[in-house]
Formats: sequence, C-alpha cells, structure tokens
Amino acid sequence: MANRYHSIDEIMDSMLFSEITIPLKKSPKVYYDPEVEKFLEIVDFIKEHRREPQKVLTDLTERGLASRLIGICKDPKRVEYLKQYDEIGLLEKKQKEFSIPQINSVEDILKSGSSELLGNSLSNDIASIYDTSSLQKVTTMPEYVAKRKKMKDFEKYEELFKKCHREITEGKRKIVPFQNEQDILPDSFYVLKGVLLFVETVGERKKIKGKMNARLQCIFENGTKSDMLLRSLSAELYKHGRRVTDNEETLLDNVREDDVSTGYIYVLRSLSKDPQISSIKNLYKIGFTTGSVENRIRNAENESTYLYAPVEIVSSYQVYNMNGSKFETTIHHALSSNNLDVTILGANGKMLIPKEWFVVTLEDLQQVIDEIMMMVNLYD
Repeated sequence: MANRYHSIDEIMDSMLFSEITIPLKKSPKVYYDPEVEKFLEIVDFIKEHRREPQKVLTDLTERGLASRLIGICKDPKRVEYLKQYDEIGLLEKKQKEFSIPQINSVEDILKSGSSELLGNSLSNDIASIYDTSSLQKVTTMPEYVAKRKKMKDFEKYEELFKKCHREITEGKRKIVPFQNEQDILPDSFYVLKGVLLFVETVGERKKIKGKMNARLQCIFENGTKSDMLLRSLSAELYKHGRRVTDNEETLLDNVREDDVSTGYIYVLRSLSKDPQISSIKNLYKIGFTTGSVENRIRNAENESTYLYAPVEIVSSYQVYNMNGSKFETTIHHALSSNNLDVTILGANGKMLIPKEWFVVTLEDLQQVIDEIMMMVNLYD
C-alpha cells in the first residue's frame, strides 16, 4: 500500500502530518437542541416497542415519555417546530386526536354531542367517579437513587470553591449556557439552581436502563455530595443550570475559550454476540465525529462500520485547532499493524472487511495518541 506508515516518525515526515495541523477557520458552533433530543427519545421508544408510550405505573421512564408527548401535542408551537424531525408521522396523527370540533351551529352541536357545548363538563363529571388520581399510588422505584449526603471532609474542597468564586469575579472564568452532555467533564464547575458544584470524577460509561451513562462524583459548595448519573445531571443543567468555564490562564492542555473545536475522536468496544468478534480481546474501533458520540452511534446495529451490533463508548477526546479527520487517519496509520484482519458476513448477506477496528490495549492506544499530540505541539 503506497500510503502505509509503520511508525510515528514516518507519519511526521509525511504530507499527512502537515494536513493535520493546517489552521482551521473558526466556524459557528453547532449545539444540540434538548427539545429535539427529548422528542427523538419518544420516536425511538415507538420504533423499538411499536406502540406509543403509556402512563403505566410500573415503568417511570415510559410514563415520563407519555406525559412529554401529551405536553408537546397540547402546544401547537412545539408541534410545528418538531414536525421536521418527525419521521414516523406521530405528531400529525396526535394532532387529529387532540383537535377540538368547532361549534358554529345547532347542527354542529348535534353532530358533536352536548358535552362540547358544556366544555366537556358533563363527561368530566361522569368520569370523576372513576378518577383515582387523589389516591395514593403504588409505584416501582429504581433500585438505587442518588441523594445528596453531608460531607465529613468538605474542608479540603472549601478552598477550591473559594478560588473558583474569585476567578469568576476576576473574569478568569465565565458562567455560560450549558449545551450538552459533552460539557460534563471531570474537574469542572457548574451552577445548578444557584449552587456551585464541582464534578470531581466521571466514571466508566456503561449501559444503564438501556442508555449509555456514567456515575459521577459531584461536590456542592453547601458541603454535600452526590454520585448522580451523568444523564441526570445533564437534564437538570438543561433546565436550571449553567456551565463555568475553565480558568483561561491555566486551561488543561492549553485549550482556551477561543480555540476551535472540530469534533471528537472516540474509542468504542463492540457488544456483538458473534463469537468471531466477542472472542477477540482488546478489540476497539477508533473513529471521528463532528457531533456528539452518542448521536453518532445511536443506530449502530444497522451500520456496517459498527459490525451491525451495538457498541459502548470507552473514551472520547475533544479535538481543537486541527483537522480531526486527518488526526483519525494518523492514528489508523500508526496502528496499521494492529488492524483487525477478519472477514465477516454482514446482515445483508455481503462480506464485510472492518477498516477502523484494531486489536490494541488501551495503554498502547493512549501512548500513540500522546506521541502524536506531542509532535503536533512541537510543530506548533
């Protein structure tokens, strides 16, 4: 192969390395709309279960989706906005169910029924004898719910919060809108309902209730702590929170607020049940996306690049001030000798040769990335 490289040094001497470090024009940031994301969760549920979510007592998640769908359908502005993302025609169908007949004549009344003239008060009275909403409900609670607990060793964090407040006052940090889950990083500050919180650690990402999630270690300035889930904190910050930027003078990896983010390099592990794949130890896919990694892999079971199987995120790296696609290619070249060498029969009956899957330990992969980054920094 003409462009196959066998060492970091060969890559650094090639045109490929120059392409990685070509200065990029700053482009407008693209943010994910939480309203759209929440609607797509409803669509995903219907696709998976082939029915609309119901207000069942045994599944709080499904009950929440059902309430969210009702709320959307009752708001014409939300319906109109979300129609462009409705690939299954759900909103058009629900609009007909929620539409109220217009009463303009006696004939309309006779066609619609007297309850329309009375504003449904008659039907509501009749229904009220069956209404058990005021009665205590028996619900199935999750096995574990994160709660804030009083800390015994808060003293070692107290100065950290004071320093953050000073840096905000001095303009070294800023309070900005929270945009998406990718904003939640270890050693970072956020403001939730007026209270400053510090995310100390982000645990390993794994499937929790069918969704990729991670357990956090959060410290609050009022002396409490919580090991809430990443998605739970993200949902709260969308509604009631803000993000605190890093100290511009001491940003990790020299990343500044005005640097250009081009996307994410991600490392995935296959959850395939195919023995030909599941039997391989240290098998990882290394890819690049300009959007969120979660959105990129949401349809993994139907894509050949993911071996027609679900995957889980092992780690991701945000890329700044360089061509992320070329950075991905550089990693692939550096690991060319570790490339997965198998042929797989795909779901469509065609033979599949994986191109972005490598048999390599995470330690060796991290070393390759560190070496490339070191050379990029020296080049700069």
